[in-house]
Amino acid sequence: MIQIYTGEGKGKTTAAVGLAVRASKELKVLFIQLIKNGDSSETEALKNIPNIDFKAFGSGQWIVEGSDMAKEAKNARNALMYAREGAKNYDVIIVDEAVTVMSLGLITEKEILDFLGEIPENKEIVLTGRGATEKLIQKADLVTEMRKIKHYYDKGIKARKGIEL
Repeated sequence: MIQIYTGEGKGKTTAAVGLAVRASKELKVLFIQLIKNGDSSETEALKNIPNIDFKAFGSGQWIVEGSDMAKEAKNARNALMYAREGAKNYDVIIVDEAVTVMSLGLITEKEILDFLGEIPENKEIVLTGRGATEKLIQKADLVTEMRKIKHYYDKGIKARKGIEL
């Protein structure tokens, strides 16, 4: 099964973390981050849960104009390769921000679709990130869109440790 958590709203990674925790009781989970560097409260918690293996490939920096796009693209491709290789050893493979790196042009839609096509059907794959394309949505078995209605960021309130970080 393929799940996608997408949209402009908060909660995509958190939903994936919740699924990882729930699955870890019965299944072996691989949780990979493509943009983030693994330095957040939720990922610190994941590292201490049996049956969850966690690996971050990102720089942890916002990808904006002037970012080292070649380095970020290389990190994203390495993460996908790691996920492909690891898929045979895990029941659940979560690739956090895979959709975002695609929408930023760091990897192509075809690379994501090819990755999904290579994973055995008996695995649970979860992709998160903003900007899911129609082809990704069609390929998925479950798509949840997080929609921002109101957010305190818009008032200038920054990310808070333990809440967003």
